Amino acid sequence: MVMVEMLEEEGLTVRAAASPAEARAAAGTAPGCTLLVTDIDLGLMEEDGFDVAAAIRQARPRMPVVFVSGRPWLLDAHPLAPHERKLAKPFRQAELVRAVQELLRDAH
Repeated sequence: MVMVEMLEEEGLTVRAAASPAEARAAAGTAPGCTLLVTDIDLGLMEEDGFDVAAAIRQARPRMPVVFVSGRPWLLDAHPLAPHERKLAKPFRQAELVRAVQELLRDAH
């Protein structure tokens, strides 16, 4: 919820998802869904943020993604595509906002 507040303070419209399934459904059906911000560690053994992004990209291959994690070695092991950014926790609000704005700008 902290990331939601950070982005909303910058005037962005945010929809939080309580589960990977909810995130996939929202990204697939919401016409205004233009970017995914996901933590790598979702607290699930069977699925992580990389899996969620990959599933969403089956329907929307160019969906921009910001990956965040408190375990930076997981981020370092994932090669980034041009429409992806990564942030290691802890990060500042300005860093998150900058990553989101860059991806949104590049998507248009």
